[in-house]
Amino acid sequence: MKKNVIIGGIALLLFVIAAYATNQYSFSGAETSELLQPTIATAADAVSESPAAAESIAPIETVSLEDSIDFTLTDLDGNEVNLKDLRGKSVYLNFWATWCKWCKKELPDINKVNGIYKDQDLVVLAVSVGESQKQVSGFMKEHGYDLTTLVDPDKKVAQEYGVTALPVSIFIDKNGKIAHRKLGTMYEEELKKVIDGLLISS
Repeated sequence: MKKNVIIGGIALLLFVIAAYATNQYSFSGAETSELLQPTIATAADAVSESPAAAESIAPIETVSLEDSIDFTLTDLDGNEVNLKDLRGKSVYLNFWATWCKWCKKELPDINKVNGIYKDQDLVVLAVSVGESQKQVSGFMKEHGYDLTTLVDPDKKVAQEYGVTALPVSIFIDKNGKIAHRKLGTMYEEELKKVIDGLLISS
């Protein structure tokens, strides 16, 4: 009898701990980003093209002097854009998708910031992950965004940059070094603060 009570108590304690851990994970970062299913870290074809995305952990900010990874992608007019060709300018890469609700929340601010800095040495590139040129083009026209938009339909560039959730912002200095990276939504004031620092340091 006593043994059964002890076993029951241990089982109850384990259940409470498991429930607490699950609850903590479920509610962390609920308004920051959306996970890609399965993660790019484990498969090359990992970025989901559907809205069925789980919620991610809290935003992560890192500062690094690692080299950016060169790539060539096509814009919505069919022109090739090569990152290496932009050396000498600061570059803001934003990885996003039309199904990502947090991406759609930040796009108006990215579009606004693009206009503010258009006469400075900054290139803003909106990189759509896992979607077709036709799909993305229709979305951009519908919302009237004036952004250089590239398509990464096979998710290769996103994978190379370690993107496992959207949106992700990566800021590259004039020497091609990654100066700032953030997982999660960015709005106008934060964008301006990071970009101003990038332009000054470059």
